[in-house]
Amino acid sequence: MCGIAGLYRAGGLKDADRPILQRMNDALTHRGPDAEGFWFDAAAGVGLAQRRLAIIDLSPNGAQPMLSPSGRYAITFNGEIYDYKGLRSGLENAGLAPVWRGTSDTEVFLAAIEAYGLDGALAKIRGMFAFALFDRETRQLILGRDPIGEKPLYWGRAGGMLVFGSELKALTAVPGWTGTIAPEVLTATLRLGYVPAPMTLYREAHKVLPGQYAVFDCTADVAQTPRVQTYWDSVGIAHAVRQARFQGDAAQAEAELDQLLHASVARQSIADVPVGAFLSGGIDSSTIAAIMQAQRATPIETFTLGFQEEAFNEAPYAREVAAHLRTSHNEIVLSGQDACDLVERMPQVYDEPFADPSQLPTFLVAGFARRKVTVALSGDAGDELFAGYGRYHSLRRKWERGAVGSLTRGVSAAYARVLLALGVGPAAAMGMTSIAGQGLVALRLRLEDMAAKFSALSPLDAYERGFTTVDQAHRLVSGASPWRDPFLDRLAGEAGSPVLEQATLFDVLRYLPDDILVKVDRAAMAHGLETRIPLLDPDIIRFAWSLPDGLRVLDGKPKGLLKAVLSRYVPQALWDRKKRGFGIPAKAWLSGPFRTLASDLFSPARMKRQGYLEADAVASIWADFLNGGQRRTNLIWTLFVLQLYLAREMV
Repeated sequence: MCGIAGLYRAGGLKDADRPILQRMNDALTHRGPDAEGFWFDAAAGVGLAQRRLAIIDLSPNGAQPMLSPSGRYAITFNGEIYDYKGLRSGLENAGLAPVWRGTSDTEVFLAAIEAYGLDGALAKIRGMFAFALFDRETRQLILGRDPIGEKPLYWGRAGGMLVFGSELKALTAVPGWTGTIAPEVLTATLRLGYVPAPMTLYREAHKVLPGQYAVFDCTADVAQTPRVQTYWDSVGIAHAVRQARFQGDAAQAEAELDQLLHASVARQSIADVPVGAFLSGGIDSSTIAAIMQAQRATPIETFTLGFQEEAFNEAPYAREVAAHLRTSHNEIVLSGQDACDLVERMPQVYDEPFADPSQLPTFLVAGFARRKVTVALSGDAGDELFAGYGRYHSLRRKWERGAVGSLTRGVSAAYARVLLALGVGPAAAMGMTSIAGQGLVALRLRLEDMAAKFSALSPLDAYERGFTTVDQAHRLVSGASPWRDPFLDRLAGEAGSPVLEQATLFDVLRYLPDDILVKVDRAAMAHGLETRIPLLDPDIIRFAWSLPDGLRVLDGKPKGLLKAVLSRYVPQALWDRKKRGFGIPAKAWLSGPFRTLASDLFSPARMKRQGYLEADAVASIWADFLNGGQRRTNLIWTLFVLQLYLAREMV
């Protein structure tokens, strides 16, 4: 696990480009505190850099950037290839192995590229990664990401160069960087709570999408559009495995999942440094910790975060699971004041607006874990793969009984009647400013959300609208138009699939990589902690997608199959309770320790100077929240986080 960066200048590198790459790499020191490395091809105009977090092969032989045995390829690589030992043996058995210099997974990946080509090598590996590969023969620079998006990779243009890095801060470190914030980015962020890929906060920067690599011609101008190649297509793979459904019964499915989890946890526990696990006491993390402990003769280190607010505190449950498993358990508590002290640091950690409130406890527990381990296994992705979120089942029930489309006219008519009763006529319905003074902004947005949810024309449209922070987000952004998620079109061919399959697949494409995986990567890497997610093993993904609904939701229970596996290791009494998620007491914090900061950020004068948001409308929503009206806590939190980032842009 590392931080990577690099640049390309058409016509060859200048002397001043080397210190620029140094600055870019320095911005990623937290991702790799152990060492740094650089590689340049001045004539080709390419420079690669890496900050190293040594996990496998701690010797200088594992240092990067690294050249392939023939010298054709240069790579800077972030992440881990979990099955590199088997790949290495395969190369040796086929007579394709070079004289090995060390034992790192990156060296094996380079040898596989020389032996099988990039596509062939990618087809043979399983892992989490982002890489920059320069082909010195074809003069191509290739930027790639892992199938689901565990590791990040940004690219853009600045200072007359193509620049890229693991985090946006590597790009903004380039002298002369100018970032333009587009209204559509703010609208999308208000709807979702995060900046959806391939968007970034800035027009000038982009994200490489999961399962893809972008190819740049290093004999051409920097302004070129890259050729994008998809090597892992989640939609296509899901469709293919559904054509060959799992044919076993519930007991066989449980045994199969248990076996797959054991194999994945074993692979992902390999490291030359200490490895532990996060443990919330919930289904997913308890399953991973239980299997990890079952494979060890000594207690593993487990880590939990608790809250002072009892309604959000799951630490006692984690403590009970840890005691049953006999792990070496570690616990830390987050208070409202701790959170207030942390929240202003988040823009530096995440670089662009990120409103998942669990970023705060995740950041704190990651730093806590780093005191004892360098790698931590996580239980993320269980909900998306095994239908754990309640919103999936709510959608299925409502859609299957026709409760969505059939109510369109009634809800729309009721919405219009309420607006008229409040004295908000057609003219006022065009803009927020005219009703801000009446304190009606929050109510209107609430009504519009309801109307939107019941007017959806497809299950996927209903699903996407159902969990947005605010449907009409563009009304709160200056100069904005409505934004529709283009990923909905990627699933247009799934219209005939069961509702549950459509919704979970959409989350694997959008919510999982852009929210959950971003949260975990940035929070952990801010402390130099590598996180690994066994549930995202390709075999487990394919298995989950092959299951019919009756097995995916075993006995009518969300994540029923995962629960059945967990029951093999932990008594049901220790984990069978209502799902909470890793939430925070946002309402109490916004009204209490965060109130002064939030009031300053929501000052109409400040927002008007910034020019990004509809100041009067946002101020009205904040005032309504404080007065106990339409308490749109999620919306207030998202606006609060957005303002934290926009305030930084004004400095």
